[in-house]
Amino acid sequence: MVSLSANYLITQTFLIQHSMKKCMLFLLLFPSIIVYSQDCTELFFSEYVVGKGNNKALEIYNPTSQVVNLGQYWVSRFSNGSAAWDNGGATQLNGFILPYETFILVNGQTEDLDVGYISPKCDPALQTLAIEKNGMLDGDYASPTYMNGNDAIALWKDPVGSGDFNDFVPVDLFGSIADGTQDTDEGWTDFTQRWVYKNVYEGEVIVGKDSAFVRKYIVPDGYFWYCWTAGYSLFRKPEVLKGVTLNPDSFNVTLEWDTLPGGEDVWDDLGQHVCHCDPSVSNNDLKIDDQVYVWPNPVTNGIIHLYSSERIEKVELYAITGQQIRIEPPQLNNEKITIRFNDQPAGVYFLKLKSGGSLQTKKIIIQ
Repeated sequence: MVSLSANYLITQTFLIQHSMKKCMLFLLLFPSIIVYSQDCTELFFSEYVVGKGNNKALEIYNPTSQVVNLGQYWVSRFSNGSAAWDNGGATQLNGFILPYETFILVNGQTEDLDVGYISPKCDPALQTLAIEKNGMLDGDYASPTYMNGNDAIALWKDPVGSGDFNDFVPVDLFGSIADGTQDTDEGWTDFTQRWVYKNVYEGEVIVGKDSAFVRKYIVPDGYFWYCWTAGYSLFRKPEVLKGVTLNPDSFNVTLEWDTLPGGEDVWDDLGQHVCHCDPSVSNNDLKIDDQVYVWPNPVTNGIIHLYSSERIEKVELYAITGQQIRIEPPQLNNEKITIRFNDQPAGVYFLKLKSGGSLQTKKIIIQ
């Protein structure tokens, strides 16, 4: 049970802003945060899935070279961005997470519930994915994975294993925690927040940006607003090396997150994350001319990802015999490209990529 005093203390920890005076107060209260906020030294959220109904998931990444005991970590939800998590729940994680690997927390509801309205079960396929790819199912309502797009989600560390929230250290934050003055029904979609953009896709190709910050939902007694993070899957950009440990003045999603193609119920990427903390991401086997990252290689699940620092103009796949097999549509932005090889026989292939004005070739193995 979380006491109100502890809840208030931890909330205020995240609410301290970036001014020098308040930052110094933060460090005095929690001096160990200097260590936890260094690059590649602490866990952080790497994927955020808000699909239809209760198809919700959070992925956590280990950017360190050490195996991490997850029993020291908790996830909590600030419902509608409120200043406390009393109505949002807190979940203690369990298990271990290997270096440069991920852990998945998925909504645990297994049947439809009538709570005055029908609360649908989480897709069994998503729950199975969590178990198969090093994860766990979350608890009953109102646990953290009942987020709906406008809830701030926090990751905490209990460094001494006390279970006392007064000892907890903030590790990462998705969203912005209210300071008590906003209309919390709007969560962090409040007008005090920055306008942000989501990718607009045709298939898997980005064709533009959508500046719709919130979407209006009609309900029997009126309406309410959701930000575009409802109904989308987001992944942390590869260059992000640490979590957010100070509550932001406003939550500009696109600073550290990108949307995935496909809209709702997209979780193909769960269980894997590309991050520059991983030494293999920058070695010669996976990096092409300091411009395009190809991962994973070998391709083990029929999916490969390309990350570019410059615009990718062309992607072609060739058999080892030199026969051209397919041409991917052009990429219009410096974003992530996901290519699916589910129908491709196992073997050795070559990817030819035109990026930054140069043509490069990369050998890949499909298993």
